Amino acid sequence: MFENLLSQDQVKAALARDIQGGSLPPSLLFSGPSASGKTTAALELARVLSCSRDASWNCPCPDCSRHRFLVHPDLLLLGKRSLPEEIIVAREFLQRAPGQGSSYFFIRSARKLLARFNPILWEGEESKISKASSLIQGLEEDLDRFQESQDQKLADSIVTDAMSLEAFVPDQPPVFMIRNLGAWARLSPLGKRKTIIIENAERMQDGSRNALLKILEEPPETVRFVLITSRRASMMATIVSRSRMYAFSPRDEEAAKAIARRVFKTDEPVRDLQAFFESRTNFPPAAARKEAESFVGILLAQRNSLGKEPPLGNFANGLARKAEDGGLAMRECLDALAKATGGFGMKDKKFSGSFPKFLRAILGVFDDMLKESRDDPATVALVDRWTRLLRTAAVHYQSLNRSPELLVEILAASFGESE
Repeated sequence: MFENLLSQDQVKAALARDIQGGSLPPSLLFSGPSASGKTTAALELARVLSCSRDASWNCPCPDCSRHRFLVHPDLLLLGKRSLPEEIIVAREFLQRAPGQGSSYFFIRSARKLLARFNPILWEGEESKISKASSLIQGLEEDLDRFQESQDQKLADSIVTDAMSLEAFVPDQPPVFMIRNLGAWARLSPLGKRKTIIIENAERMQDGSRNALLKILEEPPETVRFVLITSRRASMMATIVSRSRMYAFSPRDEEAAKAIARRVFKTDEPVRDLQAFFESRTNFPPAAARKEAESFVGILLAQRNSLGKEPPLGNFANGLARKAEDGGLAMRECLDALAKATGGFGMKDKKFSGSFPKFLRAILGVFDDMLKESRDDPATVALVDRWTRLLRTAAVHYQSLNRSPELLVEILAASFGESE
């Protein structure tokens, strides 16, 4: 078991020991840096717990077969995670080495995204994803057809649809999802055991955290919860106390290269797996961050020009000075942003999903502003107001299908009026 979990021998040994000794706890916390194999381990754990034979990777039992393609009815996978990068890497792997292994990896990567739209999670709230229903259905049908044909053109269509669908995944599991999975967890499994995996569990808001805590206080015997985080310190302390932690170590350059060769059959120089994935997108996080810093810098410069003097740190003041020295107006910034993202995917589908990336990059800039001025009430209040406007834009984009270009213009105007 866990043959596909590479460069994490201590975690593999601990999980195998707990499983074989019958001491696996109801709630597990997988903590470690990005691209360290946490989700791989969680999905493999779900397969092992469901297996009706010896739990080997190539076990032919029906339960293992369903888990390998992420279609087992006893598995729930939720939580925000940017998946287009993995899907694009899987597509490259399929082109470079067509065959059963690459096809399997490609299908599995797309199904990780589709799992976020499991009807169990959205029961009673189907209207929230009504605009994505045709994408979901089309992707399901294309994956079934691809599994039979391995058609390369069909694979391209799957990638395009996945880029568009990713934008509909909630930034954090809403409370209704936690309540739905709680009700589902109390039903008997179709096989031996159910597994619920929550990625980036630290992103849950208070309502969702409290709802999850109630479930973990008296968890059903037939269910195992796997919480995944790269920021353990941000997890709710009472949830951490009810979970057994398995610490994943960072993968060094040598491990990253070995994984790239073994898994993706490439000799490309790879220093870091996360960077390897991110480099495949048309609007990678580094590009989003650059645009976000320019956008926020202009906003801060505008505040300065109006005579407002927020007590900001060196980072924020540096962004403002750079904008002032460059003489870039907000209109020019917005035009450059639209060009860099193909109108956020509205004019060029290969940039689908770039708007949520841009919003997340702005949040990252806000976090860095707070690091220097966290004790200053005026700065905290400013960032809090701007963050609320940002979240409203995300809701309008995701639920109301508003134009992302228009939303960015509204944000630019609203930030200046939110004093």
